[in-house]
Amino acid sequence: MKKLVLSIFVAMFIFSFTNDINAKAKIKISGGVYFHSELQSYGNWYKLNGGIKVWRPANVRSNWQPYRYGRWFWTDDGWYWDSDEDFGFITYHYGRWYFDDYYGWVWVPGNRWAPAWVDWKYDNDYIGWAPLSPYAEFSISIGIHFSNNFHYGYKYWNFVGYRNFCSPYVYNYFVESKYKYRIYSTTKYRNNYSYYQGRILNKGVDIKYVRKRSGGRIVTRKIKRVNTVRDINKRYRNNNYVKSYVYTKPKVKTRTYKKDRTFIARDRKTFRKEIKPRTRINRNERNKVYRNNNSNKQKRIEKRTTTSPVIKSRAKKNNRKTIIKRKNPIKNRVNKSRAR
Repeated sequence: MKKLVLSIFVAMFIFSFTNDINAKAKIKISGGVYFHSELQSYGNWYKLNGGIKVWRPANVRSNWQPYRYGRWFWTDDGWYWDSDEDFGFITYHYGRWYFDDYYGWVWVPGNRWAPAWVDWKYDNDYIGWAPLSPYAEFSISIGIHFSNNFHYGYKYWNFVGYRNFCSPYVYNYFVESKYKYRIYSTTKYRNNYSYYQGRILNKGVDIKYVRKRSGGRIVTRKIKRVNTVRDINKRYRNNNYVKSYVYTKPKVKTRTYKKDRTFIARDRKTFRKEIKPRTRINRNERNKVYRNNNSNKQKRIEKRTTTSPVIKSRAKKNNRKTIIKRKNPIKNRVNKSRAR
């Protein structure tokens, strides 16, 4: 009896210890892009334990879950999820989804764009997907790796037959919850994330295999990247491409005030100055420069007097008057005495 009690106590201790480890495992936020203004009108922001900011959609059903209302397209970047929801252009291509016991499904921000952040499972009859957990991190060399080996249970997966995989109303063909456990246990995982020319690719289950099992019912599109939310909200009737919002950092403004001084603003607090160095001159050298400048001025004046015809004529008249006064000094005196 004592051994049984001890074994139960040890099992309970191990279970609580593992739960504490999982609870203390940190959810890393890749980058500092939160999209506050874009998502404010569609939901609310909360803080989880540990000070992690998350976003929760408003006006959704109790059994709502991400990656449910929309459709799949095959693109150059892999499997792309085109959501029917207004907030889907951000939350399904940036960040991760996390299921909290109190708030339910919440979105953890991230700054890396991808066609979809999901886990894949498949077999010969069914293909399924579930949101990728926030413990999953992406690196260029490895791809997807987990800081905590965590995957969502079978309840949070969506399974569908291959023929209805690319249907615009795919949620109508989901397998019922009572059959999910059997399919979940027999299917195998497939994650195929890669990096190419600055883009993250989500190839997932091989397109050739899906095309073969679905009988060629695969819809392909090109991705048209847009930098503003206004362009996303505009309606379009083009079946050749799908719009996707890609966040771009604001450009740094440069200001130039003078030729010898430029201020290049990097951040709000830091900036760089590029100023030409000033050289000190001795007094003797300054005097030489001053003399040279005066001599240059005199030379310029002489050039003007010699070159311009107007100045020449004026100079001749002035010279004649002075000559006449010097030649006849007696006449001038006589004229003055008569005037008296």
